[in-house]
Amino acid sequence: MANVFHQHLDELNALLVDMAQRVGEAIGRAGAALLEGDTVAAEAVVHADQEVNALQFRIDDRIVDLMTRYEPVAADLRFVLGAVRISVDLERMGDLAKHVSKTVVMRSPVSPVPESLHADFEAMAGAAVRISEKLVDIIADRDQLRASQLGLDDDELDAIQRRIHDQLPELPYNPQVAVDAALLARFFERFGDHAVRIAHQVVYQVTGDVHLDRS
Repeated sequence: MANVFHQHLDELNALLVDMAQRVGEAIGRAGAALLEGDTVAAEAVVHADQEVNALQFRIDDRIVDLMTRYEPVAADLRFVLGAVRISVDLERMGDLAKHVSKTVVMRSPVSPVPESLHADFEAMAGAAVRISEKLVDIIADRDQLRASQLGLDDDELDAIQRRIHDQLPELPYNPQVAVDAALLARFFERFGDHAVRIAHQVVYQVTGDVHLDRS
């Protein structure tokens, strides 16, 4: 029975990995659509978010089944509880990629990114993709060490967001441009915050240590 149960836990983790991969692909495509003004790609990201949501429902159903059939305790219970929280954060990361893409569609044919901020948003998009790639490996391998270090990558997003905010008063555009830029920077920054929250959950799954997240 224990072997069957742990096989189900592995299958649950595989679903989380799948969800993390989809979310990472979404932020990558959303960032590219933002920088290139590609509304077709942006609309595809918005539509694909339904698949991320459906995958979360599958994970929730699997967790309920495991909890009722096996009544896990100790480390196994920590893993299941951590999976609940991870799926929630992944779903929110998918929503943030969708928000970026919706902004592209809404402002078309005008780019919501001023030319003076293009390099900063390119750096933000690249940092978000790198965080996503690391997060997939962290979840797949339950890598406590890499999970504890992911906050260092998130610091890059925070720094770029501050740099963008510092430039907003100097933009020679209407107020809507500044609002869009601030919101877009926030979407990427929050994407990184949720990735760090997930990394904390992986540490919790492995060690039982609880990280207090003030993001």
